[in-house]
Formats: sequence, C-alpha cells, structure tokens
Amino acid sequence: MGKPIWIGLVSAIIVASVCVGIYALTERGDVAQATPSIEHSGAAQAPLSQVETVIGVDANPAGNTATSLGTINSCISVNSTDSFDIDLIVQDVTNLNSYDGSFRFDGSILEVTGVNVQQLLATAPESSVTSYSGSVPNHSGSFQVNAMDYGEAPESGEGILATLEITPRGPAGISKANFDLRPDGYPISGVQLFDETGTAIGDLSQPPDDYFDGTILNAQIAVDEPCPGECLPDVDTDSDGFDDDVECYLPTDPLDACPDVLYIDDAWPPDNNADTYVTVGGDVLSYRGSIGASGGPPPDPNWLQRLDLNMDNFITVGGDVLGFRGRIGQHCS
Repeated sequence: MGKPIWIGLVSAIIVASVCVGIYALTERGDVAQATPSIEHSGAAQAPLSQVETVIGVDANPAGNTATSLGTINSCISVNSTDSFDIDLIVQDVTNLNSYDGSFRFDGSILEVTGVNVQQLLATAPESSVTSYSGSVPNHSGSFQVNAMDYGEAPESGEGILATLEITPRGPAGISKANFDLRPDGYPISGVQLFDETGTAIGDLSQPPDDYFDGTILNAQIAVDEPCPGECLPDVDTDSDGFDDDVECYLPTDPLDACPDVLYIDDAWPPDNNADTYVTVGGDVLSYRGSIGASGGPPPDPNWLQRLDLNMDNFITVGGDVLGFRGRIGQHCS
C-alpha cells in the first residue's frame, strides 16, 4: 500500500521550507555565489594546484611508476588463486609530504597481504619515508594506509602513493576497492594530504577542516568473474534508486545500497552523512553554504561535487536540493 498523502505533503513542506531558508541566506549574501570569473565573494580562491588534485585506486597498475601513471583502471578481473597488486595514486599534487587514509574492500572476498609506501614520497635522495600503515594480512574490510617523509623533501606531480598486495580469499564475487582517506571512527568525509608545513592540500571547505575536497577515483575487483558495466546510465547495480553513472560522478558506491560503516561508508546518494537515514538536519542542511557554487573550471571554494545530484556542475536549490522531495525519512538497509 502506498504512503498516505499527508506524509508526502509534510515531506514537501519540510524540503520547501529548508530550501527557502537556504535561498534566503543566499540572497542576503551569507553564501558565496559562483561567478564566471576567477574571483569569488567571501573566501579567497584556492590555488589551482590544489583544486585539480585527484587521488584514487588504479585496479590494474601496469604502466605505473613511482612518478608517472599509465591508464587508470576502474576494475580488474582476477583469478581466486592469484595474488596481485593495485596502486593508490595521486595526480596533479603540489608539495606532498604526507598522507593518511583507508583502503576499503570486501573482507569476505579479499585481504590485504602487503603494502609498499616507498613510492612517490621516497623519490628525492634526501627523503626518509616512514609508514604507519596497518598490519598485514588484513581482511577486516578497512586497511589504514599512512606515510610521512621526515626528510621534508616534498614531491609534486603524479605517481603512486602506495602499492597494495591483494590476495583473494576464495569465493567468487565483486569487491569495492575504495581509497577513502578517512580515518576509522571519524564521521568526516574527505581526504588528508599535507605539505611539508602541515598545511592540508586540496581543502576547499570554509572554514577549512584539513580534509581534501577534490575527486576520488574508486574501483572494483572482480574475482573469478568479469568486471560489471562501469558507470553506465540507466543501470542501477545496487538497486538504491540511483544509476551507476550518478554514483560514479558523486562519487558514492555503485555496488552498495547502504553504508556498511556508519558515518564513513558513502554508499547512498541522498544520505550525505552516511547514517542510513535521509533527514533535513543530517542531509539537506549539508547544502547550506554551497548553494550557487560551480565546479568551474576553476572550482568555486564552496563547490562539493558530492552535492551535485543532477550532475550539471552547479549546486542549486531546484536542481539538487529539491531532489530530496519525497525522500525525507527514508531508511536504507
């Protein structure tokens, strides 16, 4: 039986009220507005070297070196009897000196059996790279990857952050391979990359929170079966109401309809805070401060691609916030 009409009306009223409030803030000038020029009102424009930085997973590292990248692959098909390597990579970074994060995977299908961080950070002769990564083997589903160059010889450009050795655990299946760079237990989305002064790289949020706000490229690992269609429109692999191309763009996990780890596993597009519920306070109000922001180029300091539900490169009330109409109160499982 369908929902009573009054539930839909209440949901619409709540969303409309929030939208009016956000729009009112925008009109008063409390929210920075995107403009065609490089200059923006409010916070200063972040350096271009920061806003273009990309991190992620290369599922097939053939062609990669510590300081150069070949084709970045979003999926690899492997045999259950063979161990293999994947690379955690970075592009267009400036003065990188340390990083911290988590590689997330399906521990029933895979385990991490090795880690090598002596890559891009160890390039300079004076580098002294120390790893504080987790112990191996690890099939918990979350493996901490951390490295710092105590030689203070920061690196710029592109290359490999770390190479992970992965070993299938036996069953066939498809595992996510996400480089979230979110320490376990912290309900904050984003990346932690730092230069030699301890300044966060790619932190575009206002006020700054030390977390990277740029693009993260996630991947998939298929064991004893072919890779699925990648980021296709009109295909909803996890049946969560959002097509794979939308989830790849945001990015949320196109293989998972609901967070496996509360506040950390970003799986369902309308659930911005990853608590498994769609609420005004937890999700809709995430748009406060970003209405009117554009992805550029160059991106507005208040731009967050995660909020651009209709993939039009702008964060708006009509295009994105009103997408919550009818979803308030929904719960995934």
